[in-house]
Amino acid sequence: MKPQQGQASGDQLRPSPIADFRFHKKPITSIEWHPTDNSVVALACADNTATLWDLSVELDDEEYSKESGLGLGEGDEKVPPQLLFIHHVEDGKEIHWHPQMPGSLMVTGGNGFGVFKTISV
Repeated sequence: MKPQQGQASGDQLRPSPIADFRFHKKPITSIEWHPTDNSVVALACADNTATLWDLSVELDDEEYSKESGLGLGEGDEKVPPQLLFIHHVEDGKEIHWHPQMPGSLMVTGGNGFGVFKTISV
């Protein structure tokens, strides 16, 4: 059925992603937004990483391309410009912002827990 004038079609109502990040290779186990900066998010992941992202950073095609960017070593994977911080945590399960230490994160995993403060937020 074709929408009548003034009505929206189903495609116009369907939400679409504003960004697509394919950095993590295993399931994300915990997500927590920064308590005061709504563009910063922390993730714990089953790929043995805890990462900090700033979603307000926009991709600059001239500065970031397949040929440029920071490589991680194996397979020379490029680091997205939105990725601020990577922390190794075996089998990461939970990540939370510390309520009494601004900018500090707590992460739990298979080898215990860690508390760290990044300099970027």
